[in-house]
Amino acid sequence: MSMLTVYITTPGTKIFKEGDVLKVMKDGATYHTIFPFRTEQVVVFGGVEVSSSAMKTFLRNGIDVVFLNKNGHYNGKLIGPYDTNVLLRRMQYRMLDDATKCVSFARSVVQGKIRNQLVILQRVSRFQKRDLKKEVQSFRQILEGADQAPGIPELRGFEGACARVYFSVFDKGFVTSQGFTKRVRRPPTDPVNAVLSFLYTVLFNRVGSAIERLGLDPYVGIFHAIGYGSQALALDLMEEFRPIIVDTLVFSLFNLSIVGTEDFRTISSETRDLPQSEDTASTNVPDVLKDRMGSFSETAQELFQDYELTEEPATSMGDDGHGTMGARKEPVLLTRPALQKVILQFERKLETEFHHPVENVKMTYREAITAQVRQFVSFLRGEQETYVPLVMR
Repeated sequence: MSMLTVYITTPGTKIFKEGDVLKVMKDGATYHTIFPFRTEQVVVFGGVEVSSSAMKTFLRNGIDVVFLNKNGHYNGKLIGPYDTNVLLRRMQYRMLDDATKCVSFARSVVQGKIRNQLVILQRVSRFQKRDLKKEVQSFRQILEGADQAPGIPELRGFEGACARVYFSVFDKGFVTSQGFTKRVRRPPTDPVNAVLSFLYTVLFNRVGSAIERLGLDPYVGIFHAIGYGSQALALDLMEEFRPIIVDTLVFSLFNLSIVGTEDFRTISSETRDLPQSEDTASTNVPDVLKDRMGSFSETAQELFQDYELTEEPATSMGDDGHGTMGARKEPVLLTRPALQKVILQFERKLETEFHHPVENVKMTYREAITAQVRQFVSFLRGEQETYVPLVMR
């Protein structure tokens, strides 16, 4: 049975224990029932209260509770008992002094992300009939440079160069132009950036939880610089999944008209703190997996509550190689119904099965995240010479 991640997005609700389950209620109405034996993580947005009895139930059942503020920014996490492998963490800390091993891992991180972005550009060219020969050639040249890069600073430069090329033509992946010109995340100033920022944050939390469950320290990474409060390893290991899970999903959300202009709102400084409507999302939406742009392999048989996001996990270059737009631009945010639709499709995406080329077994994207963390552990222990990123075909 697949374990669930539950999102509580409605302000004013309260989570409390009732018998063997947890209830999410507001004004006497039950919004959701959480079954502990089926749940691995609960994501709570600002304005949601969690009772002490619910806290104990989460801890007793090893369920993570991620707390986001009303803006969707990470506040903290309630973590149940994990396998805090001291010996494994000591290996992780010692790896920082092994320059050769650090560069090897960082190179794999960059190669994985670039190769996945390249596959997406090739699909955009093929499926959307776009002329991207120049960009594809640039990617191949940058990839060759990354293969020979002597150190991590150079690898960061190559990653940033690819990001600039990639996002400069990202809008060509949509059937109808969405007006996307570059990556802007603090805050997002257009619909595409709003969805990218939110989904990168959700993916970041998912990867971080997988890292913690396997006993690693999420704050000790290699490619991303170690900094106070920055989960560098989570940022490292999510890089290969950004294109695979999030970017393809964003194309599908817009191309299948799952989200549209009516699903976004612009927040001015005068109205930013006012309460928003609590409309519920319609569940009668297309299945994102039916979009061929979102398929892991072209030869595979499978078909393809309120927030204001101001920050999301940065890349090594701080903003996918791009700066922020002028202060005159107002934040563009998902409405609550749209947020619920996006979360639903993200979870559907995670449950999609594909053939893992390294593990040589069929698994879901959700399982693949854990599989890649396990592979990092094997690399850390010296059981394999290199870390092999998950790359689309």
